[in-house]
Amino acid sequence: MKLGPVIRQLRQRKGWTQDELAHQAGTTAASVSRIEAGKYRPGPELLGSLAFVLDVKVYELIALSEGVSPPALKQGFDPDEETIIRYYRKMAPDERELFKALGASLCKVRRAKAAPLNTK
Repeated sequence: MKLGPVIRQLRQRKGWTQDELAHQAGTTAASVSRIEAGKYRPGPELLGSLAFVLDVKVYELIALSEGVSPPALKQGFDPDEETIIRYYRKMAPDERELFKALGASLCKVRRAKAAPLNTK
């Protein structure tokens, strides 16, 4: 199987249109169409973006395109995780840092609540 049909299959498995995949990967629907049709082979950066948004590793995309079964493909993110990732990707770098700090703080609070109290 070639790369284009593999990308199409993974995109359809997510229920996305070419426009949706293009938006997530930071490219155009025309590029996705040409890739899926086998008329264009994405460069390393775009291939990495496509793999990331399709929830596979680059080596898995290549293995599938060559007809080799990679180790078990992970199932991907649940809808809430996809929403968080989509928002994160739209943030400016300083907003991303704030978002990561907020996440780390929330995890610390949760751990603190779960830790037993030392009562002497």
